[in-house]
Amino acid sequence: MTKEELAMLDFAVKWAPFGGGDEHILPEFGIFPAVFYRRLQRLLTHHPTLNDTVQRRLDELCTLKLAPTHSDKPPSYSRVPSLHSAT
Repeated sequence: MTKEELAMLDFAVKWAPFGGGDEHILPEFGIFPAVFYRRLQRLLTHHPTLNDTVQRRLDELCTLKLAPTHSDKPPSYSRVPSLHSAT
């Protein structure tokens, strides 16, 4: 493992209990959180010597962070009547 990979792994282990520390990833590593989580997930796959529990927990964090959010969906243009409209 490279120094950068070890730093990423240490960071992920440290911040996982607090939701990942996304706001610290760009200043710390110079990459956006999505890139960080993709690299971390690849690292976990290619270095299976890590503790199984830690590996599983970090992989779940990566999967959660990389999952599309509701805000990624295109807006719905269906007409839904307002609860306050006059009828």
